Amino acid sequence: MDIRKKLLGLVFVALALGVGGCASPAAKVDFKKGQPTAAQAYYYVPAGQFKTMRFDPPPAPGSGAQQADLAAVMDWQKKRTETDCARAESVFFVSYDLFWGDKIFWGDKEPFCAASAGEVKEFFKRVDSDAGEAVDVMKERFQRSRPFAAREEIQPCIKKSRSYSYPSGHAAFSRIFAAVLGDIIPERRDEFMKKADEIARDRVIAGVHYPADIAAGKVFGDEFHARLLNSPAYLRDIEKMRPAKQ
Repeated sequence: MDIRKKLLGLVFVALALGVGGCASPAAKVDFKKGQPTAAQAYYYVPAGQFKTMRFDPPPAPGSGAQQADLAAVMDWQKKRTETDCARAESVFFVSYDLFWGDKIFWGDKEPFCAASAGEVKEFFKRVDSDAGEAVDVMKERFQRSRPFAAREEIQPCIKKSRSYSYPSGHAAFSRIFAAVLGDIIPERRDEFMKKADEIARDRVIAGVHYPADIAAGKVFGDEFHARLLNSPAYLRDIEKMRPAKQ
């Protein structure tokens, strides 16, 4: 799932720019040794539990709710600007260098110590791996087509995604990463969540998601994060990521 790699760049730069002072070095982690076994197949949260988890389905095809979803996408298509599309595209193709060069994005703060940067990335690879499997499970459960497949008048202004539409992966991932960043830097949680909301909304503006996809992605992201908080391994790793007290 390409979105996982692209949104990870957003997280890495948020951590690099968002923490004042050096973080306490995390315990060394050998990511190859840390790979889950075939029987375990996860680090913090198993994806299998989401196959049967109670979750509201998307609007049924032809329903009033579906028509309202389509109308919202069409409305954004009429009023979106080139700037809106460029912003959405920049997140779709996010890179570490892109955000590192724009310190205003997260605030001009001191970066992590170089010694801990690798550990931060390995931690987020583990979160990303679990979240990616879980989002894939949810998309396969509901198999909702993208807006542009439902109505030919809908013309996305960014690259079309091939995966199913519900729940939105961008909304889920940005929400999860924002929540995890909030666990590391609680005083900036609202800032991270605001950015996650912007990323999610831009998917509707760009024409690749319905509003219902975004709402579901946020709900799922919150549920996944709640399950992260029930993982002793996650809580231990979060403690290692937190900045050292000055």
